[in-house]
This record gives sequence, C-alpha cells and structure tokens, in this order.
Amino acid sequence: MNDGSTLLNQWADAGRCELPSDSASDQALSSTLMRGLEILALYSDQEDRLSNAEIARRLGLNKATVSRLCKTLMHVGYLRRDPKGNFRLAPRILSLSYPVLAATRWRHELMGHMRELAEMSTGNVTLAVMSDDQFVQVQTTGDPVSFPHTPEPGITGPLHRSASGRALLSLLDGQELYDKLAELRLRFPQEFETHADLTAASIARCRKEGFCASYGDWRPNIVAISTPLGETEDGLRVALSCGLPRFRAREHVVENDLGPRMAEAARSIRMMGIFKPPFYIADKSLRP
Repeated sequence: MNDGSTLLNQWADAGRCELPSDSASDQALSSTLMRGLEILALYSDQEDRLSNAEIARRLGLNKATVSRLCKTLMHVGYLRRDPKGNFRLAPRILSLSYPVLAATRWRHELMGHMRELAEMSTGNVTLAVMSDDQFVQVQTTGDPVSFPHTPEPGITGPLHRSASGRALLSLLDGQELYDKLAELRLRFPQEFETHADLTAASIARCRKEGFCASYGDWRPNIVAISTPLGETEDGLRVALSCGLPRFRAREHVVENDLGPRMAEAARSIRMMGIFKPPFYIADKSLRP
C-alpha cells in the first residue's frame, strides 16, 4: 500500500459510518416505496429502457411484484411503455427535479465563466454538487456533438473515482471528511482501494493547486479537470469541472494550461460572494 492509499485509509479508519439497516427489519421504512424508487434508480443515460424480466433480475424480485410496481409508477406518470413493451421513464419525472434546480439560481450567475471555459477548452463544463455518496450535475454548457456522452443536469457519478467527486471531497474538513471516506469504503470496498492513491493525491492537489485531473478513472473515454468552488448558504458543496474526449486531451495542456485556468476561474467566481470559500483558502478577503 503506497503513501496516498495509506493516508486515505487512515482517514477512513478515523471515520464513523453505519449503512442504513435492511428495510425488511426496520418497521419505520416502507419497503414498497423503496422498491419503487429502486426501479426508477436503475435508469441512466446508458440504460433508458428496461423489460419486466430485466428489472426483476436486477432487483431480485419476482416478475409479478415488478409488474405491480411498474403499473403503479405508470399510473402516477413516472414510467411509460414503449412500442416494444419495455418500461421507460416518463417526462413527468422531470417535475421532481424542477424544485431542486429552481432553488439553485446561482447556477445562472456562473454561466458566463462556464461558457468562456467551454470555448477555450472546446470541452463541456459542468457544475456538480455533493449528494450522499455521489456528485450530481446541476448545470452544463459546451458542445456535446463530439462527446462520448451528452452532459446534462441530473447525471450522477462517484465521489471516489472522478475529478468532480474528488474536488468535492477536498471541501470536507476533519471528522466530516473521515466519516465520508468511511462511508465510501464501506459501500465500495474494492473501488475505494483501487482508487485510494489517486483520490488522496487529488484531494491534496485541490487544496494546494486549486484543481485535480482524472484520466478516465470514471468514464474511460473522458479526461476531466475539476476545481472546488465552496459551499452555498444552504449547505451545498459545489465543484466546477471541464470534460474532454480522451482522444483530444493532451496531458501537458491539461496539467499546465487547463488546470491552472480552472483554478483561476474558481478564484474569480469566489469573488462574487456566492460561495463560502474552502476552509483551506488563505485569502481572508474571500471570507464572509
């Protein structure tokens, strides 16, 4: 185990974490509701249609139970059937995310900076917030035509093996960081160990240089640079990221040009007063 991995595991050892108990043994939880939400959570930008049999296999449920749950989700407008009989998410499900996006109006104030970075890098620029053990994109800009995937609000990814996630982890201090790392290690033991050294190095780099880079750690065909912005007044941790198709990314450009530009953009954004700066920022003029 190398130094970075050792340090990250030491931090995780100092953390406290207990995963939620099995819903079957917790009478305060609704197992039916949880199963319905688990069905909705199966969908992603790479899986937009699922059969009854596939849902049953993935969740370990019988087909009759899945049929009943999906019929209920169709009744309330969150699922629909396509001509081949597969289940797809229905447009009405977007209404669930609208109140969340409406509460992050600060996104629009950052669009000028984001467009400049997207044009300069010819990549896609996103804002990501921490949510449980993932990051969630809440704003995107750029040209997705040549991209391996289409960046959109709502895309989620791992904290421990992505540039956005590692930049967000760098915003956590002391026990809060230790607890989060303990949670990630408990949920994803193999991935945590595989990426521990890079995660530790990225956290340190964000705190020292203002950015970190990931060369396909999350999506193999994407190179990403991310910089931590800070925390909103209602407690959201936010990072700014830029993604490039791997075939177009040049490491010396990422390290010596794009990365420092991202860090400088973060410094400019903090001057706007939208975010509480990271605890490790030495410039007292940026603090409220």
